[in-house]
Amino acid sequence: MYSSARMYSSARMYSSARMYSSARMYSSATCRRVSTAIREENVSMNFKQVAIVGADCISVSMALGLKAQSEPPRIVGYDADLATANLALSKKAFDQVERRLDRVCRNADLIVVAVPLAATADTFAAIAPSLEAGCLVTDTAHLKAPVMRWAAERLPRNVFFVGGHPVLNPALVGSRPLKEVEEASSSLLRGALYCLTMPAEAPSAVIDACTGLVRMLEATPFFIDVTEHDGLQAGVEELSDLTAVALLRATVDTPGWQEMRKFAGSRFAAATAAAADAGQRHFSVFLNREHLLRRLNSLLSELVHLRDLLADDDAEALEKDFVTTAEGRARWLGEQEQGMWRKERTVSTDQVPGASEHMGRMFFGEYMTRRVKGEAERSRKK
Repeated sequence: MYSSARMYSSARMYSSARMYSSARMYSSATCRRVSTAIREENVSMNFKQVAIVGADCISVSMALGLKAQSEPPRIVGYDADLATANLALSKKAFDQVERRLDRVCRNADLIVVAVPLAATADTFAAIAPSLEAGCLVTDTAHLKAPVMRWAAERLPRNVFFVGGHPVLNPALVGSRPLKEVEEASSSLLRGALYCLTMPAEAPSAVIDACTGLVRMLEATPFFIDVTEHDGLQAGVEELSDLTAVALLRATVDTPGWQEMRKFAGSRFAAATAAAADAGQRHFSVFLNREHLLRRLNSLLSELVHLRDLLADDDAEALEKDFVTTAEGRARWLGEQEQGMWRKERTVSTDQVPGASEHMGRMFFGEYMTRRVKGEAERSRKK
């Protein structure tokens, strides 16, 4: 039976080049940089002052959730649009609005970066000189690999970065996307699945701080590997974006569109809604292209399959596919409304993967790592 230590020693046999091609998380230089930061600094995770960089529905809800605590921190907010920041101030999410990006993080113990993905790298560079040693920086972006890479490249070595991605509980908020500050509330993250991605050698103080922060917001901490996270996102986010773009390209401004558009109604609008925010969507699609290409190949295979059924006049098989997929969709919506997935992988700090398990997941995958870990635990019990 392999112990976790044995798994880690096996993983170390791989070269840094193999690590990069397998996980796509960090270059070997970046790994050394993050590890050095963690070893050299003592972690102080008592959040007395918080900086919110970018005011949106999620970040302002986080601020309101923190403000609802018995001993709330002081919160300083910034947004490129001053009116948006002032709106958050009027909701009492912020104690102060800072107009300059390079000043908002001064004296902050916790910094939450909630800007569009395309602006994240520049934002990290802008706030870097004003960050306090030992502070914790996190984000809310829906992709994690590029954000983790930018953080390692642009943030100073004496701070700690943990990737964050809150997935709101549809049982409470429904499936409608929430973006506006007006929709923010202290309870918005209640029951949310709060994804956390962190360096393999993150100290326990950082893990405890992140877990505490998430639970303070009444969300569920969900520690996940960067590669796994972005691979899952490709199937439910970027693939939908490409599908919408393809549908529009196949219809709008093609021969017959002038008459076809008169028939286009709510179904067509819903199917192409993902293309509305093209300025941000195409950037995410390109950054997550490695995972997306695999999903796209699967989609193309399914389209060819459906085309063949039509070409072969196979009405029975076509109906079966429609019924099966409709049942699957109904099952997903039912589970979503009940928040059933929260019971599957809710974690305590005892279940948070350590450095060796992070390495194991990176090389062997989550299933095999869980299996090896289980076998090691059974061996210890014997």
